[in-house]
Amino acid sequence: MGQGGYIFCEWDSVQKDDPQFQAVFASLESQMINKCNTEWAPRTFGYLTPAAGQYGRTTILPGLFDPNPNTYGGAAFGATVGAGAAPNNYPVPPAYWRQAFHDENLHQTLIQGNGTGETIPEDFKVGWLGLAFPNKNQHISEIRFQIGDRKYGRINLEEMRIYNKPALIFEEPFILDEETSFHLYGYFEGPIAGYPTQAGGMIQSFCPTLQIPPSAGHAAVTTPVQYQRIVMLGEANYKVIDKALGVCGATIT
Repeated sequence: MGQGGYIFCEWDSVQKDDPQFQAVFASLESQMINKCNTEWAPRTFGYLTPAAGQYGRTTILPGLFDPNPNTYGGAAFGATVGAGAAPNNYPVPPAYWRQAFHDENLHQTLIQGNGTGETIPEDFKVGWLGLAFPNKNQHISEIRFQIGDRKYGRINLEEMRIYNKPALIFEEPFILDEETSFHLYGYFEGPIAGYPTQAGGMIQSFCPTLQIPPSAGHAAVTTPVQYQRIVMLGEANYKVIDKALGVCGATIT
């Protein structure tokens, strides 16, 4: 798994029309089933509706991961944080893949496992097929990632800007195993717009903002941000259905 190359493509077209992609996804599903059958025996595969004694499958859920810790303080997607004084008053992390970034032109964490040590939560296995970037404006110019102790080389993404709904698809996908650490890093390209200015009563620029503490020694400030949606593509298998139930968008532990 994960030893091949990659392609840039239009996500909606490759999903429907590309036989190579369909073959890769079928291979991923088969390898995930084999792995879960072996490691979660005697449980068997129950697809989307597992019964007692079976494991199930769903999409890759944001609640399995943490977003950019520079903006959200390391809390998981869908977690409830934000109360208290700086530096513990970060914005509540989103329950979806769209993130706010306030640090520009530097290497930073984009997505990481939400368990202790940035691991995938227990009783979940993730089949990672690639990434989609469904923004009209792209801010991530380069990525690299690490699974456990294995580090993978940098990939420049600027070629994908010729596409309307760009995606990066691995020719051989990766399995992110339960209680294995995962880090996705990237370079967030600026500029991030400054505060709105007025001239003659007209607002000259639009600037989304969040309350973010700049450091442990300073109070929170209203900080300009840019938004970027980074979507993990593939599937997730869960051993215990109760962990996939509950409130939509909530973090998973």
